[in-house]
Amino acid sequence: MSTSFRLQICENCRAYFFVFSPYYTMPNIYSFYFGKLCDFHKRRRCGRMAVPLLRTLILYCAVICAVRLMGKRQIGELDPSELVVTILVSDLAAVPMQDLGIPLLSGLVPIATLVVLEIFLSFAALKSRRFRRLLNGQPAIIIRKGQLDIDKLRQMRLTTDEVIETLRKQNVAAVSDVKYGVIEPDGTLTVILKQPQQPVTAEMLGITPKDTGLPLVVVSDGKMVPRSLELLHLSPADIERRLKNQSIAVEDVFLMTLDDCGNTFLQKKEGRV
Repeated sequence: MSTSFRLQICENCRAYFFVFSPYYTMPNIYSFYFGKLCDFHKRRRCGRMAVPLLRTLILYCAVICAVRLMGKRQIGELDPSELVVTILVSDLAAVPMQDLGIPLLSGLVPIATLVVLEIFLSFAALKSRRFRRLLNGQPAIIIRKGQLDIDKLRQMRLTTDEVIETLRKQNVAAVSDVKYGVIEPDGTLTVILKQPQQPVTAEMLGITPKDTGLPLVVVSDGKMVPRSLELLHLSPADIERRLKNQSIAVEDVFLMTLDDCGNTFLQKKEGRV
């Protein structure tokens, strides 16, 4: 079947269209260049641009909510089930954004299903130790008293170079310094050093260090943080009084931290105090 075309003029704005088939029309490039499109065609073109924008915003919010509901984890600390769900959610969110012919619900419904499934599996893992091991695996000891467990390394498909590299990242010079090395279910290596190689602590030296609390940000970029003040049982007037004793206004403070022991860190916007 041959494709025929004809010249057609818009009744609203007199813009020229080349008609290649009964189902496809393309505006003449000169109509775009000279801005001869009427309001109807302009609204239609803007509407087509708004659809992918709205889809992207909706899917972005859906993915953010999904990640928040699944809990806070760093990317390198995801369990196998969490990693699978994260990959699937990203793929499901990408498909409706790329193909406007796919309904938006075709992406939102599977994402919601995966989130509910992950939450259900997490609760089931909390209740059953056996199910937790089946779902996430269990720790594996690859170093025992300074010796590598060759069978475990082969089972976990780890090379000696990878183990040595991981030890160096934890400031461990040699395998012989390690009493136990454990591969956790999230893939990280936990190292327990032998007694002579463990760092010296204040308890070993018989020293009682100064007690410190948890520093909380009470002023950030010239603004007080109400949540921190509430945890420290302080009022804005207390902070203003502390700053007034040092002849500093709240607006001039870049960062101020305070712990429950009274230790304060203060940095002005133009430099450190």
